[in-house]
Formats: sequence, structure tokens, C-alpha cells
Amino acid sequence: MNVQRNITFGLTAWLGAMLFQPVTAQTLDNMELGIRISPNIAWAKIQDGSMKADGAGVGFSYGVTGDFGLGKSGNYFFSTELSVSTIPVKVASTTTLKNVTPLAGGGYDTTTFKGGELEFKYNNQYLQIPLGLKMKTAEIGNMKYYIQVGIAPSFMLRSRLAVSTVNTTAKIYPDNKGISFHDPNKESDDVYQFSGTTVVGSALGEKEYDFRDNVASFRFPLIIGAGLEYKLTGNTRFTAGLRFDNGINDFFKDSRVNARSNMMSISLGLVF
Repeated sequence: MNVQRNITFGLTAWLGAMLFQPVTAQTLDNMELGIRISPNIAWAKIQDGSMKADGAGVGFSYGVTGDFGLGKSGNYFFSTELSVSTIPVKVASTTTLKNVTPLAGGGYDTTTFKGGELEFKYNNQYLQIPLGLKMKTAEIGNMKYYIQVGIAPSFMLRSRLAVSTVNTTAKIYPDNKGISFHDPNKESDDVYQFSGTTVVGSALGEKEYDFRDNVASFRFPLIIGAGLEYKLTGNTRFTAGLRFDNGINDFFKDSRVNARSNMMSISLGLVF
């Protein structure tokens, strides 16, 4: 973790310095703007807590790109994007969870789910602003090849969570509500969380068999990628690339579950 933090700090400092470099006529001459679409495969990496990764999900991104030349060589660029990205995360419970609901006539109704009976599918949408260094080769035939490294600060636009059950008849969403997902960060939807039961004799009111499904509204990944540019006509080029997006901050707000959100994407676009 310390190594990741040091890398993040170094990249952030370097990119900050690049942002405050004076804009010159040469930089503007080397400015390349484009559009991109990008299907992705995303998954969770559980580092601690009572959850496990439950496979990968398929998402999608789209947006605009900008490369700004650095120096006189024409091979180094400050690269940035503005994109909307849907990034799924799928996890499953590994321990018992309980949902305790107060009854109108008094008392409580407790529904118990064993480990493995609950599946959580998050489908979050972010505004991403990748910032990084892109290194391009000289033109080889009609092709250029590139490598890029950087960071991709991501701000949540929307969060949806669908909780489903396996090998049990118990349901998360009441039939009379007609819903199949909820917003995990919306306070009025906390009724769908697993409230658990209070630990007997706990002066602090500690809970057991509970899970807070809220997620962080900010995502901070490191990115590394490679690809190519194919000259179509004039200054117009087709681009294709592969990028790994490695989240380094915690995905969940529940302090007992530590997870990272990772993504691999294929990027297709046009540069003008």
C-alpha cells in the first residue's frame, strides 16, 4: 500500500507540473483532439472482509480525448480525457447476514441469509478525467504506436445496486414495490441494507451479521495502456488500444470490507 501511495503521489505531482506548464504555439500546433468509445470488463479485488469477488461484469465508456505535445520531439504528449464510464462490480457474501425490520404492530421480523446466499451487483457510472503521459513512436508506414501511464480521477454520477438471492426463497425487494435494484448511497434506501443484530452486552451498540452497502463516490485508479494510431486521411487517424485501470482507494464505505475496483478496456476512436 505504501508503494502504491508513493507512486500515486509521484504521478500526481508530475501531472500537476505538466498542467501548469505555459501553453506555447508549439504546444497548440501539436494538439490532437478526438472521440472514443470503450467497452470494458470490470471486477472486484477483495483484500479483507466478509465478501468475495463474484466474477466480472461488462461496462461501457464514451467521451472526448486530447493530446498536447511536450517538447520538440513530437513523441511525448500530455494526454487527457473527459468520459462517462459505467463500471460494474460483482461480489457475494461469505458469512451470515441478517436484515431486521420493525413490524407495524410491534416487534421485529428477522430474515437470515447464510454465506453464499447473497449476490451484490453494483452498476456505477462515473465522470472520468484521465491525466497522463502518452509516448508515441515515429510514423511507421501509416501507423504510430503508443504507451500511456497516468491517473484517472473518477466522480460518481449514479450508483445502482441489485441484490439477489441464491438457494433461498427469501427476497430482498418486496413484491409490492416492483423494484429490482436500489441506490446504495441513498439514505431512504438503507432499508435494503443488512442491519444485523446488536452484540449482546455491547456498551457501544456494536452490530454483528450486518453489512453497509454504501460505496465511495470518488474512485482513484492508476492507468497503463498501449495502442496504435492508423492514418486514414490528412490528420484523421483511427485509434485502438488496451488499457488497465487499477483502483487504489477503497470501494466500500463499510470499514470491515476492503476492496478495489479494477477494469480492463478496449478503446476505439478517431483523432483529428
